[in-house]
Amino acid sequence: MSYQTLCVLGLGYIGLPTASTFATHGLKVIGVDTNPAVVEILNHGKVHLFEPGLRTIVQAAFRSGNLVIKDQPQAADAFIIAVPTPFKEGKSANLNFVTAAAKAITPHLKKGNLVILESTSPPRTTVDIVAPILEKSGLTAGKDFHLAYSPERVLPGQILRELIENARVIGGVDESSAKAGKALYSLFVRGEIILTDATTAEMVKLMENTYRDINIAAANEFARLADHFQVDIWEAINLANRHPRVEILKDWIKVGEDRCG
Repeated sequence: MSYQTLCVLGLGYIGLPTASTFATHGLKVIGVDTNPAVVEILNHGKVHLFEPGLRTIVQAAFRSGNLVIKDQPQAADAFIIAVPTPFKEGKSANLNFVTAAAKAITPHLKKGNLVILESTSPPRTTVDIVAPILEKSGLTAGKDFHLAYSPERVLPGQILRELIENARVIGGVDESSAKAGKALYSLFVRGEIILTDATTAEMVKLMENTYRDINIAAANEFARLADHFQVDIWEAINLANRHPRVEILKDWIKVGEDRCG
């Protein structure tokens, strides 16, 4: 499978580095954001986010002639949805941006296209929400076009390196869709690319985030106890981590009076 053009919807901390990385690896990329201020800033050669190295790669993408910024999607061989999914009341995911992005893609969808959802989403979002919207085009997911979910797995401050080096999970609505996603990301991903189904990939992202949150919370609770008992938290963690099955996080402990909020 070969891709010449890519449309990335959402130019935040994931979408903009992704779009720029693909552009510097030879794809013609249309970066889309519905925020007029973001579009204007980028079209003036500036960057609206701080991430080490981001300005350099964005400018390189522009110089290559492979990156253009628009406020609406255009026809392409592949589409990546990288929009926010903030919490709403009740702690459930607000999928309004995801559904809006899928609706915006639908008029441009053609046979053989690939659509990938990267936004953090509850399990079955791809098959129960995104697929039905896209199929209003008259095309069928898995038959006429490829549809997959591939969660980002990067750490702020290291996004550009981890986009390339980290292992990536790609879950398709069918095997062909997963393979199509692998063909796209293989343009720059050096880490292992593991294929599965879309719902499993969404579950993996949920598990990863939950595991990380639990460990951050535990580390901060230990820090509270260390303050109370006048224990050096850094020494205690280093010693505890010598246990073969213990790995308490250190980088996320908040120090000082504002520890843990």
